[in-house]
Amino acid sequence: MKSGMMKYTIKKRETGPHFLIDYDGELNASQLEVVKTLEGPVLVVAGAGSGKTRTLIYRLARLIESGVSPANILLLTFTRRAAQEMMRRASALIDDRCERITGGTFHSVANLILRQWGSRIGLEPAFTILDRSDCEEVVQLLRQTLGLADKKRRFPRKATLVSMFSAARNRDLPLEELVEREYDQFSHEM
Repeated sequence: MKSGMMKYTIKKRETGPHFLIDYDGELNASQLEVVKTLEGPVLVVAGAGSGKTRTLIYRLARLIESGVSPANILLLTFTRRAAQEMMRRASALIDDRCERITGGTFHSVANLILRQWGSRIGLEPAFTILDRSDCEEVVQLLRQTLGLADKKRRFPRKATLVSMFSAARNRDLPLEELVEREYDQFSHEM
C-alpha cells in the first residue's frame, strides 16, 4: 500500500429487514447518532481525524438504505474531489445508487441549479460567471479606458472597486448608498 493511503475494510451483512451494513458495529455512538437521524438537518462539529467524512459516507448509505431516493440527496463539499470520493465510498458500502446523488462544491451545485431553474427568476441559462480575478481584470480595463488608472489621480484601486461592487450587490444597496455608509472602510483600501 502506498504511503498516505488508507485501507477501508467494510463489513457487509444483513442486520435487519433491509440494512446491508452493520451500522452499530461500524460506528461509534456519536457517529451512529448522526447516521441514524433521518429527519431534518444535523450539525456535526468535530476535530480533525474524528471520522466526519466516514460519518457522512455512512449517512449517505443509511439514507438510501432507508428508502430515500438518491435524487433527493444533496451532498455539498468544499472540493469536487471530496464529493466524488464520498459518493464512491458510499457506493462501495451499498451499491451504485449513491452515484446518483447530486454532489459537488457549493459553487458547482449552485451553478447547476441556476442553469436549470434560473429562467424562473429571469436568468438566461447561458450566463457567464466571473471570479474575483476576472472581475478585477474587467474593472482595470475600464479604469484604463476611462483614464482613471493614472497614479496622478486619486481613484480607487481595482480590488477596492470590486469589493465595493460586491458589497453593494450582497447588501442589495445602490453603490452610492453603500459608499456613504461605508466610506471609512473603503477609504483605507484606496
